[in-house]
Amino acid sequence: MKKVFVVAIALLAISCASMDKKVHSMSTPELKLRHTQVERELSGVRWGEKMTNEFADLEKERDAIELELLHRYQSGDSAAYLPTFRH
Repeated sequence: MKKVFVVAIALLAISCASMDKKVHSMSTPELKLRHTQVERELSGVRWGEKMTNEFADLEKERDAIELELLHRYQSGDSAAYLPTFRH
């Protein structure tokens, strides 16, 4: 649990405020769907100068989504669970 908290704080520090607002307003099913989409996009991004910014933006979005889902899960929303969460 301590590791999850440390990771959550780190993710909070690197996510941008506008992304947080967007993510916060989404429903849990929307967040889980978008998380899956972002993970797929990240696996398909090729390294190169033009792709670096896209990769960074996708990572920030993924981190913001994971942080929001973690917060919801810890607040009692069992549907927000991701397999990466540790008990």
